[in-house]
Amino acid sequence: MTRFPALLILLVAPFFGEGLSGSSPPLELLTPWKLAYMAALYGCGALVCREVAHRCRFRFAGLVMLGVAYGVWEEALVDRYWFFPQFWADSGIGAYSVVRHTNVLLAGHLTVFHAAISICASVLVVEWLVPRARHRPWAGRPGLAVAGLVLAVTPVIYGEFDKRPPATVLVAAGMLLAAVVVTAFLLGRRPVAVPSRGRGSRPRRGLGWLAFACVCAHWVLTYTVAETGLAWPLGVALSLLPVAAGLLLIPRVAVTGPYGSDGVRVVVGLLAFFVLLDLLVTVLGRYDMMLSAVVAAWLARHLYRRRDAVEQHAPALS
Repeated sequence: MTRFPALLILLVAPFFGEGLSGSSPPLELLTPWKLAYMAALYGCGALVCREVAHRCRFRFAGLVMLGVAYGVWEEALVDRYWFFPQFWADSGIGAYSVVRHTNVLLAGHLTVFHAAISICASVLVVEWLVPRARHRPWAGRPGLAVAGLVLAVTPVIYGEFDKRPPATVLVAAGMLLAAVVVTAFLLGRRPVAVPSRGRGSRPRRGLGWLAFACVCAHWVLTYTVAETGLAWPLGVALSLLPVAAGLLLIPRVAVTGPYGSDGVRVVVGLLAFFVLLDLLVTVLGRYDMMLSAVVAAWLARHLYRRRDAVEQHAPALS
């Protein structure tokens, strides 16, 4: 499997996108039909984002924006949880921050999750597990075309058509998706200055803890801010503040690019949060989530032990 990164990401991305959060029971992901669909949605999405970023020579910021675009695609146009009151109620947020049929708080939260975990973390983990494939395409043009086509038809296969907001809302979501993709090309291709800190610099050991603190704060605020009585614009801004802090602080503190050992520390910090979250959910009665916690803990430990070797294959600029 490690010789075929395209196949590996078809498995890693569904586990990250569905298994870590508990959206799908981990054992259910092992059933052929469920795995096939999740590989079509998450796996093809991550593969397309990675291949576009690689072939267009994007900086890492371009991949992040493609991850944002994927989040809009899945949650606004496929699952349509942005517009589903039952999902809002089940999450405990309810109608807080609803504007024109859209729950803005959940839209932001789900987009952040997919960009960070479903796309960026999935791509980085496979890059680290298959370092020899880092500097080459993972799929030929026919394979990439097939992945893009499969991703494009997922709304037809699994689209939540009962969660249908007015057509104007869906059109607006489509326009937002297009704007984010354009931004990915503009931002991803911007020249970046050569960093003054080289690989010989001392690694920042606190980066993992910083990433853990940011994701923890964002998660807690997202699911509690509705109870504070804050006006929804302030509540949404407060929930996204830890994300903004992480995006600002992590690149300034890191001494390597995102593909290097500091990137490993950040992803390990994110995985550590989901290990604790899955253990908590297990204690509350979802015993199947123990499997997700164990797999995430093993992967985090494996990556952390290989963090120094990762640096040998990391690109000079990211």
